[in-house]
This record gives sequence, structure tokens and C-alpha cells, in this order.
Amino acid sequence: MKRTARLWISWADRFGQPPKTIEQLTRDKQRVKEILVRAGCEHLFNEERGLELEVEVDSEQFGILIQELQRDPHLVPPGGLYIWQSHSRPALESAELLIWGPTNQMIEDDYYDLRVDGYQGGPRSSNSRCLSCGTRLEQTRDLIVNKRSMRGKDTSLTYGYQVIVSDQMARLWQEHGLTGIELRPVQHYRKAYQGEPALYQLVVTNTLPPMATPPTEFEGLRHCDVCGRTSGYLKHTHLWGKIEYREDTEAYYPRRVVETSKDFNLTAEYFGELRVAHPMIIVTQRVYRLLRKHKIKHWAAVPVHLAE
Repeated sequence: MKRTARLWISWADRFGQPPKTIEQLTRDKQRVKEILVRAGCEHLFNEERGLELEVEVDSEQFGILIQELQRDPHLVPPGGLYIWQSHSRPALESAELLIWGPTNQMIEDDYYDLRVDGYQGGPRSSNSRCLSCGTRLEQTRDLIVNKRSMRGKDTSLTYGYQVIVSDQMARLWQEHGLTGIELRPVQHYRKAYQGEPALYQLVVTNTLPPMATPPTEFEGLRHCDVCGRTSGYLKHTHLWGKIEYREDTEAYYPRRVVETSKDFNLTAEYFGELRVAHPMIIVTQRVYRLLRKHKIKHWAAVPVHLAE
């Protein structure tokens, strides 16, 4: 697994704090120059009171940067260090289960939910909703969206994290008999137009048991006492010495989960804010290889760890 850091270093005033004096600004600016020189990237300095670097976490350069910044952690603003993970092809192809999802979010939510009902869960809404937290409870009809927003993509998320797929992808799944899914037609929000594509909503019908905790870690949990929905995030806030950084932790399941899994599965856990809370989608290696073989685009996968 490769880990890459996006690091923002700034000597500007901090929001919500008193403005820096000229002396403080001068001192911090000079300190940033020193840090960049020691890390061998002084050419990146600019006069805009901040700069962004992208560097591999295991590199010597990152080690120098993070060590120097421990002396002046205020030069890294909140959210200024984010680490993302990329997995090798062998790691992806050896994983029995993977977290899967579209890489774009092109489509607005259902027309009546967004434009008419305002996500209140009224009689014309696509889903009933909790009157307290607003989370979706049960889908009551086909989604009605602006199909033009798909723009030839194989798959996309709606703003509310519902998965829409092309006719090509839907037929591929049906032809190969993938399990754990239903394909619900998606309607256009206005009258039919020439070349209107057939689109489908991916409805996953199999839910896995809860993740193994530990080692899986969560944070930001929210619970609604009215509908009973709990939602949160995989733990992503950590400390590197004195510097806070963000990096998603990995998901673990007991190995026996493969005995009850289908090709497509939902997590028992919900993620995100309660109003848009949604489970993750877990797929088998069969799905991963099928999509790659047929050159389906606009999706990504992350290995799931199976614990003995």
C-alpha cells in the first residue's frame, strides 16, 4: 500500500484567531523557507502566505518536513495534512472482498425530493424519512432525475449517495448472474428526449454482519432516538506528534463473513451525516475482475481485511 500526503503549510492569519503582527508574519515566513530548504524543496516557496506539497509518506523528504513542523505545528492549519492510500494491482486482485463505489457524483437527487418536497418525506417523495433526523427509511417509488447529467458515464452517485448505473453495466451484471442486487429503472424528470439513456438504480439486497471492532475504528457517531439510526465515519482523525492529520482507517471483517456474502453486499453500518446516512457497498473479487475485464470506468475499490 502506498501512502501519499497532501500537506498545506501556511504563515497566514488563522480564522477565528487574532491577526498576526508583522513580526510574527515575518518570523513564520522565514521559518517556512528554512523548512523547505532542509527538505530540499525550496523552489516551491511563494509569496501567497501558503503552499501545498504532495509527497510520499515513506520518503525522506516527508520525514524531514514532519520533523521540522513538530517545532512549529501552527504552520499546518486544521485539515492541512491529509494522507490517502493507493493499493497495488496484486493487493486488489488478491482481496476476497472490497469496498466499491463510483468515483463521481454527477446526478442531482430525485427531482421531487430536491425541488418540490425539500427532503421532508412527503407523499410524492422517493423515500419515507424520519421526521426527526431526516434520514431515508424506505424507498417508495423509482427515482426521477435529470438523466442528461450522466453524460455517458458508466456509473455515478446522486448527491444523496444512491448509485446509478448505465444500461451497459446493468446488462453486464445480469448476463453474468451477479448476486445480491436488484436493478430499479430510473425515470427522466421531464418528457422523454431523443437519445435518452436507459439508467438503473443499484439496489443491494444482502447485508453483511457488523465489521470486526476492533480492529476497525469509527468516529463521529450520531444516533437518532426516534428512528434508531446510527451513523458515523471510519476513523480518520489522527495525531502525528503535535500535528493533526486525516487518513481513513481500514475495514475488517471476521473471515467467516465470506460464507454469507453475495457478489454485492451492504455494510450493517451507516456512514455520513444522519440525513444522508448510507451503508458502504462490499463486492467480491468476481465483481472487481469483471468490471476490469470489460473496461468499465468511473469506479474504485479498496481491499477489505479478513481477520481470523
